[in-house]
Amino acid sequence: MSLMQFILLALTAYFAFEVYKHIQTLGERSNQPKPFDDGGIQSDIEEFTPKTIYTVAELIEKADEAFKQNNLDEALKILREANYNKPFNDEILFKIGYILYLQKDYTNAAEALEDALKGDKNDPAIYSLMGSCYRAMKSYEKAITMAKEALRLDPDNGVYHYNYANILLDLNHKDEAKQSYKKALELDAALEGASEELEKLEKLEAKHES
Repeated sequence: MSLMQFILLALTAYFAFEVYKHIQTLGERSNQPKPFDDGGIQSDIEEFTPKTIYTVAELIEKADEAFKQNNLDEALKILREANYNKPFNDEILFKIGYILYLQKDYTNAAEALEDALKGDKNDPAIYSLMGSCYRAMKSYEKAITMAKEALRLDPDNGVYHYNYANILLDLNHKDEAKQSYKKALELDAALEGASEELEKLEKLEAKHES
């Protein structure tokens, strides 16, 4: 074999090895978790959203301002940009999930909240809101699981007891729901919804006893 043939053979082997490494890297990347894309918007955000000079913290602040003004679409748009710049941030994804929940887009809300858990697995607010999403979708088994996890993490939160009671009531577990509403009011007397539901249950109970 001539020297030139040997060099060509070595180069061929080198490039084949580099291609193999590149393919392996692509395979590894494909197995990495992908951030919540909010129905495909994530993949297009670079094209449709101009780059801003705002930091992620400033974007969250601007989204909060829009939310306070009840401009949910604007708040969601800003949070999407923040999410693009900082994927898997639990605060950003929780706020996206909450807005989508308010807009009754329960499926995408639950998806955003599932990704929020990748940022913080111990935030009871995420679990409680997920429970409300699954309740709205009538996925009661998942709703109960999420509500119980929220209560496990923060048993002294009246809102979480109230949300759990609502799920129990949907399942016609009236006695358990009644106790949960009482616990919610014990912890937070300002929960008007819990007070109203408890009053209805007590009136119904008194009617059956008479």
